[in-house]
Amino acid sequence: MTPMLKQYGEWKDQYPDCLLLFRMGDFFELFFDDAVTASEVLDITLTARDQDKAIPMAGVPHHALDAYMGRLVAAGYRVAVCDQVTEPDGRTLVERRVVRVVTPGTYVPQESDGDGRLAAVAMNGDTSSIALLSAGTGLLEAGTFPADEALSLLFSFRPGELLVPRGQEADLSRRIVELMAEGGARPMIVPRERGEFSPQFASSWLCGRWGLSSLRAMGVEDDDPASGAAAAALRYLEETQFGGADHVHGIRPLLPEGMLILDQTTQMNLELVDGGVSLYSVLNRCRTPMGRRLLGAWITHPLVRLGEIEFRQSCIDAMVRDGPLLRSLSDALSGCRDMERALGRLSLKVGNPRDLGAIRDTLNALPGILEMLGREDLGALRSIFDEAPDLSNLRGLLSRALSDELPRAVGAGGVIRSGFDASLDESRDAISNAEENLRAFESSERERTGIRVRVGINKVFGYYIEVGRSYADRVPDDYVRRQTVSGGERFVNEALKDIERRVFRAEHEIGEREDALYRELVGAVLDRSMECQLASRAIASLDVLRSLAEAARDNSYVRPLMDGSRTFAVRGARHPVVERSLGVLPFTPNDIVLDPDSGEGCIAILTGPNMAGKSTYLRTAALVALMAHMGSFVPAESAHIGLLDRIFTRIGARDELSRGRSTFMVEMVETANILRHVTKRSLVILDEIGRGTSTYDGMSIAWAVVEFLGLHVEGKLKALFATHYHELTNMVLPGLVNLSMAVEESGDGIRFLHRVVTGPANRSYGVEVARLAGVPNLVVRRSQEILSGFEESSSKSKEGLGEISRKYAQKELFFDVEREGVIERLAMSDPDRMTPMEALGLVSSLRDKSRRILGLG
Repeated sequence: MTPMLKQYGEWKDQYPDCLLLFRMGDFFELFFDDAVTASEVLDITLTARDQDKAIPMAGVPHHALDAYMGRLVAAGYRVAVCDQVTEPDGRTLVERRVVRVVTPGTYVPQESDGDGRLAAVAMNGDTSSIALLSAGTGLLEAGTFPADEALSLLFSFRPGELLVPRGQEADLSRRIVELMAEGGARPMIVPRERGEFSPQFASSWLCGRWGLSSLRAMGVEDDDPASGAAAAALRYLEETQFGGADHVHGIRPLLPEGMLILDQTTQMNLELVDGGVSLYSVLNRCRTPMGRRLLGAWITHPLVRLGEIEFRQSCIDAMVRDGPLLRSLSDALSGCRDMERALGRLSLKVGNPRDLGAIRDTLNALPGILEMLGREDLGALRSIFDEAPDLSNLRGLLSRALSDELPRAVGAGGVIRSGFDASLDESRDAISNAEENLRAFESSERERTGIRVRVGINKVFGYYIEVGRSYADRVPDDYVRRQTVSGGERFVNEALKDIERRVFRAEHEIGEREDALYRELVGAVLDRSMECQLASRAIASLDVLRSLAEAARDNSYVRPLMDGSRTFAVRGARHPVVERSLGVLPFTPNDIVLDPDSGEGCIAILTGPNMAGKSTYLRTAALVALMAHMGSFVPAESAHIGLLDRIFTRIGARDELSRGRSTFMVEMVETANILRHVTKRSLVILDEIGRGTSTYDGMSIAWAVVEFLGLHVEGKLKALFATHYHELTNMVLPGLVNLSMAVEESGDGIRFLHRVVTGPANRSYGVEVARLAGVPNLVVRRSQEILSGFEESSSKSKEGLGEISRKYAQKELFFDVEREGVIERLAMSDPDRMTPMEALGLVSSLRDKSRRILGLG
């Protein structure tokens, strides 16, 4: 064990749960088991420190650390970065120390939209307190919710790490990991000391950190357990980033009464923000990364406060009506960069000059945006920036100081603009004049010595005077030999050394001065980070509203009337995602009317064949409701929507074999969750309840669920219930209506019209759907025979079913003989010896017999 390896071991002992990246010159090295792990995850070469290969080693270049570290974190590993803090002198051991710990919840990559997401949760009986912290942006949100609502918020946030009080990890790990596994990567569960979640300790610590007398100034009660979760998350970020969390300036309260709740099942069923075609992809016209992040948050956290919804609607309306303003704002916002995330990276001490450039460019775009919003008729839009302070001084400083094109690292040079700092300019002039000085020195040496010398520079030996072999006997005494080359000898003298010293000193001064100026600029930015965050969040809000306005204009969305009633009346509703997928093909709009107050119906039973559009109709209702509560315009001809408190959906069939749940069990668990939490202001979407079990069991469950929703929910809710159990259309309940999918029948089969009409479907058309799907004709015909038998027979006993099968088997034996006869006759025929009339007669005869066998008359 060399002194260096002993130093490595000391740091590894302090961070045993991390992969230790140990700086050695231009590389970060890993040793022992860490090296083996890293070589497998990163697909890099595994070498050894010693000849016996007892000390495995693997390394990555220091300039590519961010990319490799991102892959380690994505694989679920914690990484401790142990950097050199003193310069190598060749005599003593370089001092090193861990400068940060990177984890799945705190990693903020350099060149990616990814953002560290850290959550903390503590269970308190029937409630759970949660905190959601975005490491890159510094946004800390916290609140206390019923347990299921807290889990839904965690699901939409998708944290990389989840902090839990020690002792609760077993229960929480099981519940939350199962939850998250349904829709994405599993979070890393990190147990923490229970005292960190104490509201008394947390409120005192947070108030001291932010200079407050009480957390009430931020809308959070001092004794709220949510303050404990918030403090636990923030302390963990500071601990891993060695205090670099100054961009977290406060807590934004998450209030249960302020959000439309979407449980995890609803979020998955409606495909809100996942990759591919989703509601997010339809609405996303954002020009900034900040706007794209905020749009996702608005989709998964709709509003329920009428004033906030109408404010967003007014902003969107102003831009929809003013096309030139919409285009101008689009161009101006395109000049904004991710200022919010750049502030976070600088605060976390992982920023670089390009982060400063992102802030500069965004601040430079801000005056133009404010000028566009200066009109009197744009009061709502202009008010978005009411809290954004004047940052003109900071903008001017960054514009004067920073070069137009910035490197990724300060050491690469070229960060500070020429003309900003006299001392730096002087050193740069010394470098730029070096070539001129060398040529002048070369001329003076030729004149002084009478020798044709050449002055140059070598990366190893530095500046030199080269003398050809023919002048070897005339070299002056003050020349000191440095190197022999093929054409002669190379020398130096004191005058040349003086030039070299001045140049090297200037290079060193440039590096030191640029680094010092860069740090001053970072300090100036962080001193006003809270104000910059306010500006960036205002820009993000404007960008999302502009995006929604552009989507509304391009897709002919309308402004919904929102009020405190329980009406849900949408005329000509369209599914936004399906409509986008159809492209130029038309989408068939439908009316969706549920109004418990007026008696037009509060529960609708929807029947009709598969593939006719039932699920699309159900999802359309849910998405229109969600978009309206976002403050967005909606895809419809008109819409009147009373405020909801929750949207529930139970759509589609899937199993969860890893959790020991069949398709039917999953269906029942999700149905149970709806029935336990539904209220008179909820919208319930149910598709095919009970299909995962026997016909009578499933129909009975479906019947009882409809009765529960219609009779046992106080105040009557709004529900759409799609089913193939036609018996349910005979139910008689207050407010229950029957709807069906229109189908056009003809001699050639059926055609789905995708239009919803009043009244139940008279049949399911399952056999016709099977024919459209390409099921062999023999199976389709037999299905039709069996269906006719069921419909004609009043008895559906086991004996009756058995008789149907017995008769079919006997018939098939007879059909087999008939088929063989047709085949034999065809095989014995000789077309070469037949006249045209004989061939026609044979074809006609075989056709008649074949149609008789197939039951076609």
